[in-house]
Amino acid sequence: MSEIIIIGGGPAGMMAAISSKLHHPDAKVYLLERNDVLGKKLRLTGGGLCNVTANVDIETVIANVPKNGRFLYSALNEFGPQKIIQFFNENKCPLIEEDHFRMFPKSNKASDIIDTFLNVMNKLKVKVFYQSFVQDIDFNNRIITLQNKTIKYDTLIIATGGATYTHTGSDGNGYELAKKLGHQVSKILPAEVPLVSNDKFIQDKTLMGLSFKDINLKIVHNNKIIRSITHDLVITHFGLSGPAALRASYDCINLFEQQEKNVIVKIDFLPKISHLELSILSKDDLLITLNNNIPKRLLSYLKSITSNTLDLIEKVKNFPVNITQTRGMKVAFVTNGGINPKEINPKTMKSKLDVNVSFCGEIIDYNAYTGGYNITCALATGYVAGKYAL
Repeated sequence: MSEIIIIGGGPAGMMAAISSKLHHPDAKVYLLERNDVLGKKLRLTGGGLCNVTANVDIETVIANVPKNGRFLYSALNEFGPQKIIQFFNENKCPLIEEDHFRMFPKSNKASDIIDTFLNVMNKLKVKVFYQSFVQDIDFNNRIITLQNKTIKYDTLIIATGGATYTHTGSDGNGYELAKKLGHQVSKILPAEVPLVSNDKFIQDKTLMGLSFKDINLKIVHNNKIIRSITHDLVITHFGLSGPAALRASYDCINLFEQQEKNVIVKIDFLPKISHLELSILSKDDLLITLNNNIPKRLLSYLKSITSNTLDLIEKVKNFPVNITQTRGMKVAFVTNGGINPKEINPKTMKSKLDVNVSFCGEIIDYNAYTGGYNITCALATGYVAGKYAL
């Protein structure tokens, strides 16, 4: 009887275990988790609510994976957002849709998502071993070394995650295992991380605490817009946060890696009203429009730094913020970096260096936006890794 072992009990690992048993019912399937609970990082997502996927098509998912998104095309075709929604609905964990197509458990409890995985694994008789930290793997002899024992495998699926939220066990250990097999691992950087600014209005906390729905944020380099993002934003004591800032962090970090010391982002606080529409208003009508559409504290500040209505409109539509760094790996939601996707078969998630080893989830060098996309990719790759394990 074949033995399939999965390392890592996050979304990718749990789905890999379920898929392995569904597609290979005669195999023994074991899930090794270093913590005393499964899904420790997953429990924190969406503020504890768990935004598990997005109700969108496959092309939209790929468009929300700024790095190596096309690698995921086959996996998403096997197990994309609609099948993920169906999986939870059929297993008595109905999902509901919120803004930006985000799908959450109807109960608003991340624990219900994890309980669903556990219930399905129990029904399928997947064996879960907790507090099982993998210290080493002998790939030639297919032997895994744990703290106090060794175990053999026929097929191994590595789903150890990235290198963010290290207190959850996602500390980059899987990268070292992959390197031992001979895989290339790209530089590990933070992604989906808040942005830091030293601009005076940030230092003075003039606008701290203001939040905005669906502003437009542009990353500007050499007077060219390299990405335009429409989403929510929060101005904080250190800079910018919220989905728009998190998504902008990918391009900002890439520019910092090119030795740029400062990245300019420009905020359009009123993306639904054009520059022209504002400019043809009388001064009184302009102020009424601005009063009705942006926070009074922001408007007061913009008035204080402008001398005429044209300048005021320009600041409303193209408010510049100088970004000097990000908040770093400790608070990043996603890891940018990992195993080179060219070394993994995108149709099976098997290593091209060892057909008995597969990878899934954030250990692979792709990074998806928050909003359900990152977990969607983890579930899709986990499903495929399990399906083609044997």
